[in-house]
Amino acid sequence: MLEYLAQTVVGGLSQGALYALAALGIVVIFNATEVVNFAQGAMGAALTYLAYVGLQHFHLPYPLAVLAAMAISFGVGVVVQLALMRRLSGASTWTQIVLTLGLFMFVQGATGLMFGYDPRLFPEALPIDSLIVGNVAIRPQDLLDLAILGVPVVLLALLFGRTKIGLAMRAINQNPFAARLMGVPFDATLGLAWGIGVTLAAAAAILSAPVTTLTPTMMDTIVLYGFVAAILGGFGSFGGAIIGGLLLGVVDNLIKSFFAPQLSLTFVFVLLLVVLYVLPNGLFGRGRVQKV
Repeated sequence: MLEYLAQTVVGGLSQGALYALAALGIVVIFNATEVVNFAQGAMGAALTYLAYVGLQHFHLPYPLAVLAAMAISFGVGVVVQLALMRRLSGASTWTQIVLTLGLFMFVQGATGLMFGYDPRLFPEALPIDSLIVGNVAIRPQDLLDLAILGVPVVLLALLFGRTKIGLAMRAINQNPFAARLMGVPFDATLGLAWGIGVTLAAAAAILSAPVTTLTPTMMDTIVLYGFVAAILGGFGSFGGAIIGGLLLGVVDNLIKSFFAPQLSLTFVFVLLLVVLYVLPNGLFGRGRVQKV
């Protein structure tokens, strides 16, 4: 029984790392723009197809295909901000969110038209046998998921804690007008935030593709859990997004293993409601105080 529980927790942490990556991408964009990007999952799935094309049609080495897709992901995020979102910079936040919903439908539909909706097998990064620790089998892919999560965590901590660019992002979030007056490179900073956010979405999609199979809608559930993780941890908190994602992964896997898979989403939302009832700003969120 204990071995089965440990096995379930290990699998949940791996799945939770994907939720945390998706949540981090959402939070990075939200922290800079106060806009929730609902196109996050569709963009990540579409960019995973680029890695798939590089692997299957151009026979690129796995690391090169993935790195190329990630680089393109960053560029796509920057272009979306500069070409689309900047046009609505003076509009309300809700108007900008509606634009991301339209972008979600466009990207997902265009991906389906180009590649079809039939599931495709995406190779694992580490196609080797599981490691046996005690009586618990740990897939190398599980370790990779957790290791990959650690990379953006460290980089984002350095970016927001040690660099002027991170300070500029926080300044824009707190007071865009004052940030412009102080000479903050507004468009470049927001473009960077979007680039990072979309790159994190692509990373989550590439890591999940070997398990879920590659389809235009493969990220819908993962991004939904990513939103829940971001809210659970405290929307805007990087640490909260990580803890929320890992916690959701474990809870979701436990429910699927010991109860019924059909109840997992219900239990997750019940957990969210309970946490928000006790802590309205999430586990690590802080309420905003506005002076009037």
